Amino acid sequence: MEASLRVLDSTIKNISTSKRDDEVMFFAIIKSNSFNLERESTVVFDTIVLNEGNHYNNYDGVFVAPRDGIYLFSWTVSSYNANYVMTELVVDDEVITSTGEKDADSVSFMSASMTAICRMKKDSHAWIRTTGYGSLHYFYSNDNHPRTSFLGLLIRAE
Repeated sequence: MEASLRVLDSTIKNISTSKRDDEVMFFAIIKSNSFNLERESTVVFDTIVLNEGNHYNNYDGVFVAPRDGIYLFSWTVSSYNANYVMTELVVDDEVITSTGEKDADSVSFMSASMTAICRMKKDSHAWIRTTGYGSLHYFYSNDNHPRTSFLGLLIRAE
């Protein structure tokens, strides 16, 4: 009986560990900052809210796919006061899609969001960067105002 309990305990621990290894999802924000970025600069979402599997790096802003599969990404960018911010999702140097706000002409907060689904190979890289539009892209992300954020998750392993 005691040997059976040890085997059962070991099996449960293995299942629990393998389930955690299969989880791939992250959500990161720019918590409290306003700044400009040059054209085609990586946006670094420095505050991790959730990072199951630890595949998003909040120091360089890059997500690395742990396995082949179909991934979902969504991001929101916020700006303020007649500035503009245009961004794009890049996977291994290929632009998947873009979003942003460039028509602001008053004193107000503005946000733009995009969601995309794409196929990635193991060790492929995904990140958000500013587009080649204009010169400086202005980000505004603070408490009690729209936050700039980035999330990703594996929706089907292949």
